[in-house]
Amino acid sequence: MKNVIGMSASRGLPPEAYGQTAGPGALRDPLWSITVQPSAAETRLLRTRALRRLHEIRHAGPAALHTQHTSTRLQHTLGVFALIAHFAPDWPELRAAALLHDVGHGPFSHALEGIEGFDHHRRSEEVLASDEIRRALDGLNVDAVLDLIEGSVPSPLRNRERILHADHLESWVRSAASFGILPMPAPELLRGYRLSGPHLEADADAAALTLRLILHEARYHASADNIGPVAVLRALTRRLIDAGGLPPAELGGLADGELLALLRRHPATAEETGRLLHRPYELRVVRAGEAAPDRAYRYSLNKLYLTLPRIQGGLNAAELPDYPQLSSLDGLLGEYRVFWEETP
Repeated sequence: MKNVIGMSASRGLPPEAYGQTAGPGALRDPLWSITVQPSAAETRLLRTRALRRLHEIRHAGPAALHTQHTSTRLQHTLGVFALIAHFAPDWPELRAAALLHDVGHGPFSHALEGIEGFDHHRRSEEVLASDEIRRALDGLNVDAVLDLIEGSVPSPLRNRERILHADHLESWVRSAASFGILPMPAPELLRGYRLSGPHLEADADAAALTLRLILHEARYHASADNIGPVAVLRALTRRLIDAGGLPPAELGGLADGELLALLRRHPATAEETGRLLHRPYELRVVRAGEAAPDRAYRYSLNKLYLTLPRIQGGLNAAELPDYPQLSSLDGLLGEYRVFWEETP
């Protein structure tokens, strides 16, 4: 791939590559060390409220309130955009899809899915149908963009074949970097990947490392650091809605800070919200069936993200050294109880 700026990605750093402003010049993703020159349509998208709002949504959900995993959905989106520009620089609909793939997320990412029927996939459809986004996509095949976002047309962005794609790869690498466990720079890992048809394909070393990141991310999702804050935030949000402090239809459009402001102000939720923000170390998480008070919040972990990389040379993922560890992850699924430690 040519290292030229334009419709392709470059590893060089032009002096005008400042960040996320989408002004004259380029965007540089600091994690992947990829610099991209946005097209006119991409610049319009980056200036929409729908995209800018993603910088107010934490990628890790409420765990960002007490861990160092504080990157935003926009940072993740720009990382995915950089990867797509790297692998498919001349596919404008796919590049647009990369920018739009997360626009339906509610406050704190996936944490509030299902509350009062909220579904980020359905909200994505509403946002993508908005006049703002349709105007920004002028000149592109909008139906093709939507198909690529949904994965109905396989691409390096998404697919329905349970093959690793750029969306998940970016998430796992960004998460590992946030926690300080990424054993090599992301650009070095990226050199182990190539595009094979519509799919990403890794060499054996890159696949082995990626599998370790997949295992880490699954265990993180099942950890007290994640489950505890999610369970409490869900309970607080339901309480706020029940108390009349938030119309259910407005939930999906809020940013993290907007929801927190409502929770901190309302008398039904203010005290416990303060505790979540300032004393999260008092949270306890146990499996269902273990000792827990009657007041404990219930939390169900029903899904882990386990799409595996396709490997060059016909190597099967089952041949990777850490593959046997995948079988233990099913034991992480199930019911949990979350409660506050009694304090004097």
